[in-house]
Amino acid sequence: MVEAKNLRKEYVMGRVRLEVLKGVSLQLAPHSFLAVMGPSGAGKSTLLHLLAGLDVPTSGEVLWEGRPVSRLPDSKRAEFRNQHIGVVFQFYHLLPELSALENVLLPSLVGRSRQPRRQLQERARGCLHDVGLSARVSHRPRELSGGEQQRVAIARALMNQPELLLCDEPTGNLDSKTGAEVIEVLAKLHQQGRVGLLLVTHHARLAELAETVIAMEDGRVVNNATQTEISGQKSEIR
Repeated sequence: MVEAKNLRKEYVMGRVRLEVLKGVSLQLAPHSFLAVMGPSGAGKSTLLHLLAGLDVPTSGEVLWEGRPVSRLPDSKRAEFRNQHIGVVFQFYHLLPELSALENVLLPSLVGRSRQPRRQLQERARGCLHDVGLSARVSHRPRELSGGEQQRVAIARALMNQPELLLCDEPTGNLDSKTGAEVIEVLAKLHQQGRVGLLLVTHHARLAELAETVIAMEDGRVVNNATQTEISGQKSEIR
């Protein structure tokens, strides 16, 4: 479904050139679950941003079903992302003045959906139901716990029925118990065949839920394991 080919990303700050990605390649099949592990500064989030079309590589290419997308104009990349990809960040990025339902509706409004408003609201309610928040549709972010806010963010990412969900440290701002509940929601969505999943994390325990694990270090992929190999290689991919 999505392929990264020899992605490199550099940032220039005055006379300093910082190379964040150094030739990363990967493939993600439809409805698969891939975890990307590595310490802070390994380039994980930069890779996710390139795959989501939030940024463009210095060189290399991102392909979606064989079509290059990373060189599209900003507006076309945004349109592509809105139609095909959902993104969940470590920080929830909910609009504080909107209810949970209104926050979930936002992607359909940005995408200028032609479906009737009532139909969109029913879909948004369904997304909140899927993450266990049917009773919280009218609550604003300040009235929700951190885990509930992250589940609203997941529901929002699902609103336009994406084929792929990209999650950047989705439990990084949560305690271990709440984080486990969020990961359970994501794993359930994948098990239902609803969406492909790419999870960026530095927690080996969370990565064990994935079918395939890629470990990154210093801007490079240093290890690649299927789920059956993860237990034996856990010490190598921490």
